[in-house]
Amino acid sequence: MKVPRFGRLKLSPRLARRWRARLRAQRRWWRARWRRWDASGEVLFPPAGRGMVAVETLAGAPPGPDAAPAGPRIAVLHATAGSGHKRAAQALALAIGELAPGATVREVDTLVYASRLYRGTYAASYNAMAARAPALWGALYHSWALAPVNRGTAPVRLAMDRLNLRRLVRVVEREQPDAVVCTHFLPVEALSPIRGRGRLMVPLHCVITDFAAHPFWAFPHVDRYFVASERVAEELVGHGVERARVQVTGIPIDPRFANAIGRDAARAHFGLDPRRPAVLVMGGGSGVGPLADLAERLGSLALEPQVMVVCGTNARLRDEIDRLPAGRTGRIRTLGFTNEVDVLLEACDVAVSKAGGLTCSEALVKRTPLVIFKPTPGQEVRNADYLESGGAAVHADSADEVAATVGRWLSDPERAERVREAQWLLAAPDAARTIARQVLEGIAAAKAAG
Repeated sequence: MKVPRFGRLKLSPRLARRWRARLRAQRRWWRARWRRWDASGEVLFPPAGRGMVAVETLAGAPPGPDAAPAGPRIAVLHATAGSGHKRAAQALALAIGELAPGATVREVDTLVYASRLYRGTYAASYNAMAARAPALWGALYHSWALAPVNRGTAPVRLAMDRLNLRRLVRVVEREQPDAVVCTHFLPVEALSPIRGRGRLMVPLHCVITDFAAHPFWAFPHVDRYFVASERVAEELVGHGVERARVQVTGIPIDPRFANAIGRDAARAHFGLDPRRPAVLVMGGGSGVGPLADLAERLGSLALEPQVMVVCGTNARLRDEIDRLPAGRTGRIRTLGFTNEVDVLLEACDVAVSKAGGLTCSEALVKRTPLVIFKPTPGQEVRNADYLESGGAAVHADSADEVAATVGRWLSDPERAERVREAQWLLAAPDAARTIARQVLEGIAAAKAAG
């Protein structure tokens, strides 16, 4: 039997020249980069990391002989798969800065260390499934939580993630900040192994930003987990985490949510009529969902509430709502991306939103009765179920259910007040400061021991 032979694959001259030019350029780039590293000894954070810098400059200029000792250097790592993980990282950075003004805190997107392909597809794949195929995402979420499936798929998934995050590992190993805090499981996947092998000699902490714990979060070499509730702690223990390494603190939100300015002042800030009820509608940072139809339904309720719709970066949605008859008369008003959600929650009688862990925690602290509209199957449904079981929210899967619930709360103040009381029992307004304090104490203990 003869084995067929294939001739050498030939490219067209033009394509061959192009590939050779690209390979030469790539080799020049790598040579220049290694020369810089060899000459300076620095490992620079990528420009996409919002100007984060190497260990040599994290603490600023070298202190003079009379300068006070530099404060701790803390890396807070998140991943931009949804906005909640980043907001939690920002809240922790603010809280650490308040408690330790001399500390140098950097909140960094883990994905800036990944390849361009991985970075571009990681968040996009989740967002696409959550928006266009939520049932598929829910099926994947629950199947991955099953022990046999998780054991079978975890090795491949972890190998792929760690391969793409080798640069993160090199940077953290080189810089050795005084503590690493992760608000997404992706950096924990990359750093837990080197923590276990002694290549990362500083505390590694993890903050779970939902009211549920998926097995993706469970790793053996995390010094401390900070979680929303005792239920989450029990779930982590079920996934193999020692209970002694889990602390119930609540989900960290911006410390300013704990500061009240008063309902009348909040309404005056947005030009709302203090005599009429107000409803807040939010669809996340991207303005996801049929918010125009929902806002129109709410604006037509018998009590004629003022409806504020946060459209995020969705300019098309904002234009659509502004063109509605109620939008043109001002009964429905729109906002783009805003950093004043704390004031909005205080100004409004009811909020209608998705079920992200951060958004729900913010509503709990502000004691704004919450209707969770069409939560994405998976962690959002579990968040909604947890809050509904505690009487702090209502899960609604249709605009009719949303309108009926909002109407009941607006027309029955005593019923709404019972929801507010339930929310306060679950709220954790000082979670960010509590976690920040534990991180700083962990740094002090590690230095004393080592």
